[in-house]
Amino acid sequence: MSGVEKQARNPESRRAELLKKAREISTLPGVYLMKDEGGSILYVGKAKNLRNRVSSYFQAARHERLRTEMLVAGIHTFDLILTETENEALILECTLIKKHKPRFNVRLKDDKGYPYLKIDVAQAFPRIEWTRRVKRDGARYFGPFPSAWSARQTLQLLNHTFQLRDCSDNTFRHRSRPCILYQIAQCSGSCVRKIDETGYRETVAQAMSILEGRAEGLLGDLRRQMEEAALAEDYERAAHFRDQIQALEGITAVQGVLEAGSERDRDVVGIARNEIIFHAVILQVRGGKMLSVRHFDVQNSDPTQSDAEILGEVLSQYYVALEEKPDETQAGGAGLSRPSEVLLPVAPESAELEMLESSLGLKLRVAETPQDEQILGVARQNAKYSVEQNAKHGGGHGIAALEEVQEKLGLARLPHRIECFDNSNIHGEDAVASRVVFIDGAPDKNLYRRYKIKTVEGSNDFATMKEVLGRRFAALGREGDEIPDLVVVDGGKGQLSQAVAILEELQVQGVAVVGLAKARTESDFRSTEVKSSLERIFIPGRKNPVNLLPHMPAYKLLTHVRDEAHRFAITYHRNVRDKRIMGGKGRGRAK
Repeated sequence: MSGVEKQARNPESRRAELLKKAREISTLPGVYLMKDEGGSILYVGKAKNLRNRVSSYFQAARHERLRTEMLVAGIHTFDLILTETENEALILECTLIKKHKPRFNVRLKDDKGYPYLKIDVAQAFPRIEWTRRVKRDGARYFGPFPSAWSARQTLQLLNHTFQLRDCSDNTFRHRSRPCILYQIAQCSGSCVRKIDETGYRETVAQAMSILEGRAEGLLGDLRRQMEEAALAEDYERAAHFRDQIQALEGITAVQGVLEAGSERDRDVVGIARNEIIFHAVILQVRGGKMLSVRHFDVQNSDPTQSDAEILGEVLSQYYVALEEKPDETQAGGAGLSRPSEVLLPVAPESAELEMLESSLGLKLRVAETPQDEQILGVARQNAKYSVEQNAKHGGGHGIAALEEVQEKLGLARLPHRIECFDNSNIHGEDAVASRVVFIDGAPDKNLYRRYKIKTVEGSNDFATMKEVLGRRFAALGREGDEIPDLVVVDGGKGQLSQAVAILEELQVQGVAVVGLAKARTESDFRSTEVKSSLERIFIPGRKNPVNLLPHMPAYKLLTHVRDEAHRFAITYHRNVRDKRIMGGKGRGRAK
């Protein structure tokens, strides 16, 4: 190796060269893009003075934050985009983060796991449906609700109050006489046209007005009609209106809470975190009524970052996205007005606060009154509950687990993206496979994939793995299907060697592969004691497995990845098998 090549590969030399380059760039505001040796974007940042900000990364002294030091170690070059103002730089930064998803940027991820109520307004006789997925299909979506129970409770109350149909579309089309719900006055009998389309849609419009938080007018009309019926001594009709009033009051109690003493339109931000997870909640309050709760997982947050620092990223990314595409931020295009102010749990630094207000066109402030503290408490409690549930049900493992995996397995780079594949079949029948993806130590279910095996007959694990890996790596370049840092194979040395051979045949380079074999029983017929070995982790070129203890973060992460792939494959296999045997409908979609 020549002296020039050695110097180019020396981290200190490269850092000095980058510092020299940074000291020569413009002092104007703009955006900088830090790139690795392969040209991939590691980090996108904004600056009021590009020269000062970019130069600060490459000073000789080590950075206090390990995350920043890791970023700098991976930078081989940087690009600049100049803007006229810092406000423009903020908007451009958010746009580029959303487009490129750099691994070192804090990213706001809308949590799709919360339930919504859906009304397909294109149908002649629409029904209210419960769903966890918001699609751009022209339907109206209301929510998200803080829990599945509250969504289902609201659905039942609305159906009962307005006598809306709850039967499936197929049942609705083929029914020739009304069901028992019509007979007990809990359905209007729209399936057999006991109510015409115009009357039914008027009723649906009333139900939607309740979901939009406009219940007071309807409640006033119902109270007036109840009083008129009571004066006319039509007590049965008055009782009917009374029951409707009670049901509607129950709906508004579930769907929204009154913000005492306030008629303002504002968003209220709550945050919560532990050593791994950072979660943000945005309550959308309009006219003093809480109409919606938005949940966001904050990815790539550094434990050493303050709440105020991360909150600034949350605000900029959320409101820039809202300005660009309202439909993506307001579920189903519900048409909520822009808030007059945003109530924060903690204030960013004054310069950052001023820049955010100017760029976003919003008034940002912290709590000043007991009413402010009360509604902030609601937002904070929602965020705290989400963090607790995430931790309870296997949330992220954090940067420490990734670093330990890299160290123990001797990986060339930190395994930000881990993929695991598993096969499932019974004697070769109904053969399927699964892929699960963990990003920065946390499962990303949007990237999970199911595979129905197409080219393999009988039970042939090697051929099955070859087909699945071939289909997976043929997808490189598609959105979300980036190259993984680490592939985990469910199995021991045999399965690992097969996977390595397949990737070599596919000419896939730069991807680390390990095999994770389940614990095995170790017993001696002369002893009553039965022992179990630990999970065994095999790496290419090494005869014996790597020893990790169950309490170690790396052990927990790798076994979580493997178990999740196994669960996902088994679930899909059962679904395919049941569909074949029973003729039922399968869940999910295979690739």
